[in-house]
Amino acid sequence: MKTYRWGILGAGRIADKFCEALNFINGSEVYAVASRDTTNAQAFAAKHNATKFYTSYIDLAKDPDIDIIYIATPHAFHYEHTMLCLQHHKHVLCEKPMSLNSKLSSKMIDFAAKQELFLIEGLWTCFMPFTEKIVSLITNDVIGQIKHIQADFGFAAPFDANGRLFNKALGGGSVLDIGIYPIFLATLILGEPTTIKSFVTKTTTGVDETADILLHYPNGATAHLLSTIAFTTPITASIFGTKGRIDIHNPWFKATDISVILNDNTTETFSFPHLYNGFEYEIEHVIQCLTCGLLQSPQMPHSFTLKVSNVMDKILSAII
Repeated sequence: MKTYRWGILGAGRIADKFCEALNFINGSEVYAVASRDTTNAQAFAAKHNATKFYTSYIDLAKDPDIDIIYIATPHAFHYEHTMLCLQHHKHVLCEKPMSLNSKLSSKMIDFAAKQELFLIEGLWTCFMPFTEKIVSLITNDVIGQIKHIQADFGFAAPFDANGRLFNKALGGGSVLDIGIYPIFLATLILGEPTTIKSFVTKTTTGVDETADILLHYPNGATAHLLSTIAFTTPITASIFGTKGRIDIHNPWFKATDISVILNDNTTETFSFPHLYNGFEYEIEHVIQCLTCGLLQSPQMPHSFTLKVSNVMDKILSAII
């Protein structure tokens, strides 16, 4: 079995968790890491047993021994860093969101296809077992025709004008960071909405603080989604059908438990304990895609990334 050598571009908190899972998975190796801070790069490499560390992103992209690069920098740099890696003929797993908007994401996707390289958006929820189970339950008509989805994700973030969440130059705001999860769920189950109504409030730094979102779909179904960095929400989700509902337990975006409650109050709970920290499913899926020589994921295809991005574009256009 081939061992894929990973390059890690960016050495922050998410990259740290990702690499913990990467070292847990057979067929993967944290081969090299790049951070513009020498001390950080060296410490990160030592912690995750990386063979090499770089203080230049371009040097990482040029390394001929790297098979695929994980982009873990702030949202605003995803386009630049993904294109750098693609230009140096590296497959890319780009942390969500793929970019700041659908126009940039389309450019990334088109360039990857031209270079015949694998590119995927790293939205880990998509690859978790509970998501697969939900899709199976709906496909098998367990809760009937889907009529409504409710999903929220909110926490009270300490205000820091220069921090990633509040700095517009870093792609700050609730929608790109956490709103993408409820939007993902609604899009996965109901597809593209025909009508989007969003009520967006902004911070003093000009990014969206809270987005209260209403979606209407061609079949008459609706969704009510909420993302905020101003206050804490239950972080749960429910999918309502004509025969019953599915409740996704807190924290729903990385759930290990879901419940099916039918109209006669019959209830069944399903549990899916993570093998490690949740990133393992995404990593295993990427390895499968690479092994099969695919240029995009059948589970997270480029068309789906663009659908979610289009919805986020329209929601963010409501910021005044």
